[in-house]
Amino acid sequence: MEKKFKTAVISYPHSNNLGDYIQKIAAKQFLKEKIIEIDRDNLNNYFGEKIKLIINGWFMEKPNNWPPSNKIIPFFISFHINPIIEKHILNKNGVEYLKKHEPIGCRDLYTKTILERNGIRAYFSGCLTLTLDRKKLKIKNNFKKGILVINVIDRILPVFLFFKKPTIKNLFNDGIQLIKYPYKKSIYIISKRRINVFLENQDKKIKYLSQIIDVNKTSILKREKLAYEQLFAIANSELVLTSRIHSALPSVALGVPTIFISDGLDHINQKSRLLGLGKFFKIINSKDLNKISNKNIKLNNHKTFVEKMKMKINNFINNKQQNC
Repeated sequence: MEKKFKTAVISYPHSNNLGDYIQKIAAKQFLKEKIIEIDRDNLNNYFGEKIKLIINGWFMEKPNNWPPSNKIIPFFISFHINPIIEKHILNKNGVEYLKKHEPIGCRDLYTKTILERNGIRAYFSGCLTLTLDRKKLKIKNNFKKGILVINVIDRILPVFLFFKKPTIKNLFNDGIQLIKYPYKKSIYIISKRRINVFLENQDKKIKYLSQIIDVNKTSILKREKLAYEQLFAIANSELVLTSRIHSALPSVALGVPTIFISDGLDHINQKSRLLGLGKFFKIINSKDLNKISNKNIKLNNHKTFVEKMKMKINNFINNKQQNC
């Protein structure tokens, strides 16, 4: 008889992004026993009892801590490799590790492509947050009201990040920032104006939330509570407008029409995260907001992916054979 190991989920004790905590909530839905959590940035330093782990999301903060400990039996679903860390994750040891645990379920088509390019079997799984369930979250089907705006175009708001050490390289980078600032500021103002016009034309109550928090002022328990509160706010909205994928994907899961504003996300580091996700929600530039109507917002292409993810995760937990 095959030994049954406990199953753990990834934790994010240092993250300032509620999207990470929402991903953890999605993973926890599948576990009935007491939940064990392992820090995403220290998977290689886990030396406890042998354990199963649902590995989803990305590993950007400390990519040198890859691959995980051999005490971890991994199941890769909703996995993302960003171009920033590609060389760390896909070095010789990393490729051997992923081949050992293939097929790899990928959150986006970019990750699927680069894994296959390295001889690793992979498939497009979609994101784990698409499995979020109203009943399991105990969210009632209340009357939905208003539009919820979460971190729209926040990434293109220009800020100065001056380097403290006065090296030639740092001084050069500071100068480039100063030169680009007026242009970036004008782009932000134009995008913001378009979004405000769109919202004003909806004649609906508007609520604003931020997915980014101050970790110095919030405990881990408070962050998880805020993540749940954001999910409840999403579920009780008529429409969600965002530039954050872990606000957009939960919105889809909870049956709320979603518009993802892509202004300023043209760099490969950002575009890579979106490849394939247009199946699930509307991705547009703010200049095209005037073309949006209620009829072409809601997409329902996620349900097949959800059923496959649920089946694969439950099979993993219950020691059943995995198939791509």
